[in-house]
Amino acid sequence: MAELLDDYNGMIEEEDELYMGIQVCEECTDHLLDLISEKAEAIHLPTAKAILSAVQVIMKDLQTELLHLRIEKSMLTWEISRLREIQNKA
Repeated sequence: MAELLDDYNGMIEEEDELYMGIQVCEECTDHLLDLISEKAEAIHLPTAKAILSAVQVIMKDLQTELLHLRIEKSMLTWEISRLREIQNKA
């Protein structure tokens, strides 16, 4: 049971890291969009668009990884609950 709880705590830490990565992507997107609004004539728009697209791909990858982690975490939560029920009956 202790090993499962350690795994669960590790998943919480990994989940926090993924959320922070997604937040950084959102902030980068916002900053680049602000840059485009302020200096569209002074920057190379195709490059700015390519950067935005790349950030979106990274963010989507992080969101997909987060989804898979949350699925695993939910399954682990079920397993921990099941083991606790068994221990409480004994």
